[in-house]
Amino acid sequence: MTCLWTLYDAAMSELARVAMPEWIKALAASHPFGADDRRGTANLIDAAARARAAGCIRTGDSVSLARPLLGGDYNTSAARPGFHHETWYAPAPDGTGWGQDHLVLNPHGLRNTHLDALNHVAVDGTYYGGRPVTEPEQGSADVLAPHGLVTRAIYVDIPRFRGTDWADRPVDGADIDAALASAGIALLPGDALCLDMGRDRFEAASGHPLGGPESEQDAGGGLSADGARWVARHQVSILAWDMLDSAQAKAEHASAHILTWAIGLLLLDNCDFAALRDWHGRGTRVAGALVVSLLAVEGANGVNLNPLIVS
Repeated sequence: MTCLWTLYDAAMSELARVAMPEWIKALAASHPFGADDRRGTANLIDAAARARAAGCIRTGDSVSLARPLLGGDYNTSAARPGFHHETWYAPAPDGTGWGQDHLVLNPHGLRNTHLDALNHVAVDGTYYGGRPVTEPEQGSADVLAPHGLVTRAIYVDIPRFRGTDWADRPVDGADIDAALASAGIALLPGDALCLDMGRDRFEAASGHPLGGPESEQDAGGGLSADGARWVARHQVSILAWDMLDSAQAKAEHASAHILTWAIGLLLLDNCDFAALRDWHGRGTRVAGALVVSLLAVEGANGVNLNPLIVS
């Protein structure tokens, strides 16, 4: 444990040498949901937001945004493979029997669809709300589990708007504004932003999984610092996206992940929008109701899940 904390302290010292943007610091200092809050942008999903979601449901059909669970991500090792599933059969003397499972999950990384809890991203030794990392239960996934998350899903198809297969350059707020305007849609406080940047098509064309912005396997897109500022300004409750931060946003420490620390932004990382496009076709639209049901894992700083769009 001492070794892990030594590595963490070194990483925090390196981060402290990079100036955090003033607007990020101001957001964090504002405590928009109260100094003792543990739910972050889930607070934006009020009765009106849930009613909008219910009003989107016409047929009751649903489609998943989840990618298949896989191991071998960049943050895994032989000792911690990220994903492992074992099944076996246990017979009983009376002639009955039971199928058994053993499941190992590591929610984070670039492969598996997961929600980041508010005790996942730290800056200067603190999680969301200024709580020290020595109190990891603060803002953990189980805080959101009792009621789940249900809100209106606004699907923004960046490649369709740009006329490309995937976002090969960072996505700014102006891109999101223009895509919404072209579809005649207004994103309201508490809505979920489902931001499709064409990751599945990039991976199919390149023949390899998406890599982080610091790698040669990055698609060149991702949400820019300006895009992250747009998300905060428009009071997005959940950002569901298929790519992680752009190189520019990470370099400036102004990424959507930093917003998890600053305002408690809920992120659904590594969504797959292929099934939604096959179902509804391409183009920005009100997709339906986003339904997120979390496992109540006490203290968890993230959970794998199967987010559904119901329309």
